[in-house]
Amino acid sequence: MKKGFLTFCLVGVLSLSFGTGAFAATETKKGVTVQIQGGEFSLATSEIATFGNVTLTDQPVTYNTSFNNKFTVKDLRGTQAGWRLDVSATPFTDGKNTLPKGSLSLTPLSSISRVGVGQGAIPVKTTTSNKVIDDGAVTYAKANAGGGMGVFDMTFPQNALSVVVDPTTAKLIDTRANYKSTLTWNLVQAP
Repeated sequence: MKKGFLTFCLVGVLSLSFGTGAFAATETKKGVTVQIQGGEFSLATSEIATFGNVTLTDQPVTYNTSFNNKFTVKDLRGTQAGWRLDVSATPFTDGKNTLPKGSLSLTPLSSISRVGVGQGAIPVKTTTSNKVIDDGAVTYAKANAGGGMGVFDMTFPQNALSVVVDPTTAKLIDTRANYKSTLTWNLVQAP
């Protein structure tokens, strides 16, 4: 992680002028040079609450869970190149059996807000409906070139993650199974 820093360099210019008679003057001019280096470009994600115990029934059932906190994007690079936030997930598996692709979906963001002061365009939400995330990456927020500079909090609504458990595709080892999926968030340096 890079930290931004500023270096100030003062340049003094001394100019003397002498006139006839009793008048003499001294003038001092100072210039300032600022060197700026790009800062942090990062994403802080949230833990996910558990789906809890799932009992197979005679029909497919959708189970929901929530993120415990907000997500925070920091774009302090100074490039104004834009960025996007993508998410994907692995299919749910217990190590031997796998639920079909399309079992895990995510709702759109409920809000994006700037933290602190800043200027420029706020990133936009790029989805308006639930998207399947265990069958390829999906973009959830985007900052176009010239925007998205600063710090932004992103919030998903309650019960944003959904998994569909179909008794015809879920397989159990003995009387239970622990299916797992991994969500991967990518903050991409591009609009």
